[in-house]
Amino acid sequence: MRVSPVAILAVFIIGFFAGYLVYSTTAPPPLTITKTTTAATTIRQTFTTTILSTQTTTVTSSYKVGGKPVDLVATVYRIVDGDTFDAFPSGRVRLADINTPERNEPGYNEAKEALRRLVEGKKVFLDVDNVNVMDSYQRLVAVVYVQHNSTHVLNVNLWLVTNGYAMFRDFNNEFNPYTWSLYLPFS
Repeated sequence: MRVSPVAILAVFIIGFFAGYLVYSTTAPPPLTITKTTTAATTIRQTFTTTILSTQTTTVTSSYKVGGKPVDLVATVYRIVDGDTFDAFPSGRVRLADINTPERNEPGYNEAKEALRRLVEGKKVFLDVDNVNVMDSYQRLVAVVYVQHNSTHVLNVNLWLVTNGYAMFRDFNNEFNPYTWSLYLPFS
């Protein structure tokens, strides 16, 4: 049986419009974002609005570290080096005000492994820099905390310095690393 090109074109056009009508009536509802009052709101909005989901996304946190609300809670899934990791939903995170050895420098592997043992696969609590939020490499800049016990969190940035894996490097941000405490109350 021979089918004419006009019939093929007609079937294609009908199929296209049928698909368009079905998709336009079943599109997922837009995400709902609950805004917080910190400077990190912009970065969190970016992450929540790029997630394709039909459920409501809330970016506020009920957690407090040292009596101060946590800016963002994330789960670490990859260690990049001794002072950088990837987490969801935060993206790439650079530990504020510390510096670890770079690739091919002495201590690189040890610093990376120390960070891996502390945070990989764990929930972390981020105090995001309210001055710049992100660095020049588009990494979220934060003081990172990880659960130590039921009442306290460990300051990961300070732990790396205290244990010889990193050195302080006081960048232009809201943080003063010389006033940090290794353990802070958590609620």
